[in-house]
Amino acid sequence: MNTNATELIDLLQIDPDAEPKPSLLIQNDSFKVMRLVLPAGKTIPEHKAPKEITVQCVSGSVDFTTKGETHHMTTGKLLHLEPGELHALTAIEASVMLVTMAK
Repeated sequence: MNTNATELIDLLQIDPDAEPKPSLLIQNDSFKVMRLVLPAGKTIPEHKAPKEITVQCVSGSVDFTTKGETHHMTTGKLLHLEPGELHALTAIEASVMLVTMAK
């Protein structure tokens, strides 16, 4: 799903059969926004993004590990990561994450 400017996006609309992979919501010349839906217990192993990102917990609870420190993210929490920063996450409960990446 890639939406047009001013189009309303429901971040909490979840397809129960969806795979836990990022879905592109918005992309333009400056940034892209992706939604990641994670079932409870799902782990995404250590990886990195080529550009700086922000990661926001829209709903649920996630343990987010970066630089050897684990942050317990809950609804309304946001992290900023520099380009190439290694990170991993585990959903403690069913969660929706919003990832914004610079281009």
